[in-house]
Parts: sequence; C-alpha cells; structure tokens
Amino acid sequence: MNKSQIIDYWLAFFSDLLLGTLKKLFLFCFIGLGLGVLTIMAFDSQILEVADWSNWLEILLISMAFMWYLGFGVFHGVVACALQVMIQKIREALEGLQQLLDWLTREVIGRIPKFQKNIPKSELEEKYDQVGSELLTKLKQRGGITGFFSGILFSVILKVLKFFFLDEVVEELHKKDTGEITSADIEHAVRRVGTDVMISPITDNLFLIHIVNIFIGLLFFGLPFSLLWLL
Repeated sequence: MNKSQIIDYWLAFFSDLLLGTLKKLFLFCFIGLGLGVLTIMAFDSQILEVADWSNWLEILLISMAFMWYLGFGVFHGVVACALQVMIQKIREALEGLQQLLDWLTREVIGRIPKFQKNIPKSELEEKYDQVGSELLTKLKQRGGITGFFSGILFSVILKVLKFFFLDEVVEELHKKDTGEITSADIEHAVRRVGTDVMISPITDNLFLIHIVNIFIGLLFFGLPFSLLWLL
C-alpha cells in the first residue's frame, strides 16, 4: 500500500466503526426489545391466563415481567452488538495494521542515508514521529468531521505501533551481520514482528463470550417461566 491507500483504508475503517456501530447498536437493541415484548406476551398467555390469579397479583407480575424482559432484552442486545463489532473490526484491523507497519518501516528506513551502517534508536524515533505526523495530518484533512475522531484513534494506533517498531523491528534489523539493510530485510523483520502483533486469539475469546452471552440470555429469559411453573 502507498500513503493514499493507507489513508483510504483507515478512513473507511473508522467511518464504519463510528457510523456502522450506531446502526448495529440500534438494530441489536431493537431485536432485544422485540424478543422482550414477544416473551412478555408468551408469559401472559402461558402463565398468567392459565394460573387465573387475582388481578392485583397479575398486574404486579406483568409489571415485573416488563422490567425484567425489556431490561435484559436491551442489555443483551447491547452486549451482543459490542462483541460482534469488536470481532469484526479486530479482524479487519489485522490486515490494516500489518500494511501500516510495513509502510511505516519502509518510509522510515527510506529517509535514512543508505551508507549509514549504524542507525541510532533516537534517529529512528525521530523519523517515525515525522512520518506518523505527516500521515496523521493527511488523514485529518481528508476525513472531514469523521477525520477528527479518526485522527484521535489513529494517533493511539501510531503510538502503540511505535513501541513495536522501535523495539522489535529494529532489533530484528540489527541481527543482520552486514551493515546494509535491504527492503527484503525490512519486510522480513516486519513480518516477524507482525506475527507477534497479530491479536487473532482475542477474536476467538470474544466469540466464546458471544456464545456465553446467548446462553445467559436464554437463562434469564426462561427463569421466570421456570420459577412460576414450579409453584
């Protein structure tokens, strides 16, 4: 990727993260609310009408059912939305982070004279900050309103990658016996560090939490039925 492609990728990523999350939050909350309403109707027809209790007791139970099912319906909708968005965006970010780290490394090394054999860490840090600042400025200029929020999030990403770049990538590059650093060396170092940066195991854990959330939701939705059926 070149600079323009990097900016386009992350602008689309952050735009979907902001606007797409709001849409999904509304959708998941609506689904949770709908499931809550349907469960309340089933609770009324299958429990209260069959039991034939006094009116005041039925009103009390249906009021409690409203608070229970609508509250937990919306809550589990929000949790499911958050987990789904995190799983999706983390997977999308993996490729983007690898490409970004690759591009940043090439830009930094490209600004250092080829005849310079020993590269001080302070100089690499200065070059990295310079490249990152230029990229961040372009991102804010092209992003409009979204670019402001994208710039905040992207600056955090740059700071995080800076530690990996200065510590891990430079260490890999300094393992060379010769003083000359080629593009192949840079790519090899970035790929080795990239395997450590990748956070794909997190998506597996989030998926498990997603499943747990579904089972907990089923438990909470079925608990009032079970308790009243036992009476």
